[in-house]
Amino acid sequence: MNRYAALACLGLGLMVSPLLGGIGRSAVPEGTKIAVVDLRSLMETTPAGKRTMEAFDKSQKAKQATLSKGEDELKKTQDDLIKRKPLLKPETFEAERQALEKKFVELQETKLKLERELAEDYTQLSKDLFEKQIKPKIALIAKAEGITVVLDKGEMVYADSAIDLTQRINAEMK
Repeated sequence: MNRYAALACLGLGLMVSPLLGGIGRSAVPEGTKIAVVDLRSLMETTPAGKRTMEAFDKSQKAKQATLSKGEDELKKTQDDLIKRKPLLKPETFEAERQALEKKFVELQETKLKLERELAEDYTQLSKDLFEKQIKPKIALIAKAEGITVVLDKGEMVYADSAIDLTQRINAEMK
């Protein structure tokens, strides 16, 4: 009986083994080429990246100027109120002080709004730069070189400099 069981297992094994032939293979196809790029560097050092950052800085300075003007006006109003305090009736002083506090709160809300707008501006400018200029250059070079996967160097623990495309893409950017 043991001999028949062994023969049955052997026969079953021979029938099933061709079906299991691919189990030990890697999920990565042979000939896969991987490269890396430093996206942060491309965003900051390429001419297009520098123009994007200049546009962002210009927007930031304009918003900061608006905020500074409001802060200066608030400070002048506060100083004026402090100087006039001895001349004002207590209820008049209190009313003006409350109005000043209200302006302060409004200024803080404006500051938060401007910070949100700046964050949105930066995100949009970065996204446009990546989608319209960097990503197409990466795809073009990757296809020309037969590269299957391109990863962000900033997310890598280690990558050999021989597979780094950052300088080549930087040279292609205008």
